[in-house]
Amino acid sequence: MHLEEIKIVNFKNYKSEKINFSEKINFIRGKNGSGKTNLLDAIYYLSFTKSAFNKLELNNIKDNEDFFFIKGRYKHQKKTIKVDCKYKKNDKKEILYNQSQYEKISEHLGKIPAVLVIPNDSDLIRNSSYYRRRFFDIIISQSENKYLQNLILYNKIIKTRNLVLKKFKLNNKIDKNQIASYDKLLIELNLYINKKRKLYITKFNNYFTKIYNFIGKDNHVGNIVYNSKINNSSGINIFKKSLDQDILSGKTNFGIHKDDFLFYLDNKLIKNFASQGEQKTFLIGLKMTEYKIIYEKLKIKPIMMLDDIFDKLDHQRISDLMEYIINKIHGQIFITDALEERLKIIKNNNLKMKIIMVENGKII
Repeated sequence: MHLEEIKIVNFKNYKSEKINFSEKINFIRGKNGSGKTNLLDAIYYLSFTKSAFNKLELNNIKDNEDFFFIKGRYKHQKKTIKVDCKYKKNDKKEILYNQSQYEKISEHLGKIPAVLVIPNDSDLIRNSSYYRRRFFDIIISQSENKYLQNLILYNKIIKTRNLVLKKFKLNNKIDKNQIASYDKLLIELNLYINKKRKLYITKFNNYFTKIYNFIGKDNHVGNIVYNSKINNSSGINIFKKSLDQDILSGKTNFGIHKDDFLFYLDNKLIKNFASQGEQKTFLIGLKMTEYKIIYEKLKIKPIMMLDDIFDKLDHQRISDLMEYIINKIHGQIFITDALEERLKIIKNNNLKMKIIMVENGKII
């Protein structure tokens, strides 16, 4: 699958642009702040129905406008696919797939698979477990929509259960039948989601080890450990045992929302000792493995987006990374960078490439 054309209106710093792309490599150049990342975010939006950077849709609308839309035309196995994303202030977001509207927007995830590599991916290493769970949940959700729907349901029940817990604390009164009805559903969802995560992390580690060795070439061994308190014997009694603590804290303290994925390099937590270059190589390895897993599961080549990924990498690491990308990523690739010298690495490989120049939200 590849994106043939995108039309952007009033999205971030873009007024109105229509851009055609190469089916292989698209190198997006421009000064910092020109709109390179915003263009990638528009492409990301067509896959995930949301921005990679702004949670509030209002923040995606160009200044002094009240709406935006993004239209993409794709080619997959000689078939044309069209995706329209529209949003207007004080109105619902609208997503169309070949002119048809979804009953649930979440049904779109996985239709246009994509992988985005950005500088603040370092949050995966440095910040809370939320970011690591989200990373793996996105991989599994793109591959299996049932997982996504169960995850959405799980989070909805947790939110409702937490509101009930706070009410119990406020009124100093507990309705055990009410809380038990939530707990029964949560156990089933916990076991399902936990099982899927275990399956995927096993496969993920197998691929990650090989990919990291290829792009790292530094004799380090990287791996990921899935840390969860859920197991096959987990039952409703676990929630009963922690009910007093849950009421006291006003939140559910047990479940897959507390899981973590721990990143190791040479059996040491990477966030505690690895250099910036080693961490970045590890992160890029994670993303390349994400691509591999999704491609294998869906039999569709995801769109690969690489935003300013060469910073903090020495020349050898850049060369090794580009060698991997060129030889192993067979689908469409978008690369943003402010430096023209990066082009030489790609040009030397005689690959089909389009250079896109961006300046102040305009394609020049």
